[in-house]
Amino acid sequence: MAKKILVVDNEEDILATVKTALESNNYTVITAKSGKECLEKLEEKPDLILLDVMMPEMSGWDVYQKIKKRKLNVRVVFLTVLEASPKRKAELMSAGIVDYITKPFSPNALLETVRRILG
Repeated sequence: MAKKILVVDNEEDILATVKTALESNNYTVITAKSGKECLEKLEEKPDLILLDVMMPEMSGWDVYQKIKKRKLNVRVVFLTVLEASPKRKAELMSAGIVDYITKPFSPNALLETVRRILG
């Protein structure tokens, strides 16, 4: 059965690019344009969430905190334009974030990360 990935980003072009890359590699993709929509779509039980950090209304970090409170067994990768320091990356990893992808990224780099995480 195909692994299910929830992609959360307020930018249409990012959603489209990521969706195309993942679907062409046999992943099932669900998209959300906001933190609120992401939280609503958690009932679809994704195996992985690719979560934009900087979004209007609710940041990716806030969304992640809400996901953690629900005690769901789902891995989360942050997508962001901000380069994190090694110290910040370590903090994110210890908080439970599985990886951190800096935009812009190549579809191949994204797929490599997704494959490594989902096996």
